[in-house]
Amino acid sequence: ANRSGFGTIVGESGGIYTWAENCREFRLTPWFNDPVGGDGGEALYLRDEETGRYWSPTPLPARGSGSYIVHHGFGYSSFETIEDGIASDALCYVSMNHPVKFVRINLVNRSGRPRTVSATAYWELVLGELRSRTSMHIATEIDPVTGAIFARNRYHSEFSGKVVFIDASESSRSHTADRLEFIGPCGSPARPEAMRRARLSNRTGVCLDPCAAIQCAVRLGPGEQKQIVFTIGCADNEDEARKLVQRSRSSDAAYRALEKVWEYW
Repeated sequence: ANRSGFGTIVGESGGIYTWAENCREFRLTPWFNDPVGGDGGEALYLRDEETGRYWSPTPLPARGSGSYIVHHGFGYSSFETIEDGIASDALCYVSMNHPVKFVRINLVNRSGRPRTVSATAYWELVLGELRSRTSMHIATEIDPVTGAIFARNRYHSEFSGKVVFIDASESSRSHTADRLEFIGPCGSPARPEAMRRARLSNRTGVCLDPCAAIQCAVRLGPGEQKQIVFTIGCADNEDEARKLVQRSRSSDAAYRALEKVWEYW
């Protein structure tokens, strides 16, 4: 956790859950008390846009065919793997000064031919203690100023004014706030239905099984390297949320936040 009471737990298989101010009463994503299974409500996916083959840059939920190297440092965790000629390094950390979690994915094309790869970040939303109690109250929308996903639970007894935001560094993106769409009626986080579709539906609103998923695609020439940054954070109001989104969405901003983590520890 950082100075503002914002924090996350990361396991050996990937992200577990994230909270704001109170790790029990205002969980942004769900907490499953199963350290062995490593289940959680946060997931990352990479996909070859030509073949449709997909995998996670972390060991779970959609494990690739190769091995993974996992480093847990002071204030950050990294996950490295190579799949189908695409090398990835997913770095997870929380800003020291602001209520924002960064997931920075570095991609390198080692296949020797041009590639188009999409990165998708998926977060189940709680905005309270338990999804079973809060899901019917969560409203999502696309902020017209920043293009980020905004989520609120106005029925929370203590945090009803909070604005949770989910964003990505790429301006070209698709999104959904519908968990049923993303996972599918017969799917699972290991085999989500959304990974079999070209794009997400851009659906947000109320009365959904709430989630926040953003998908971005990048073109990589042979040997080329690119970064995609995903953020999830929490603010007291819309104006503050917009400032945090705009302050955090670039690769440079993500690196500056990481430097602060290194300096602190």
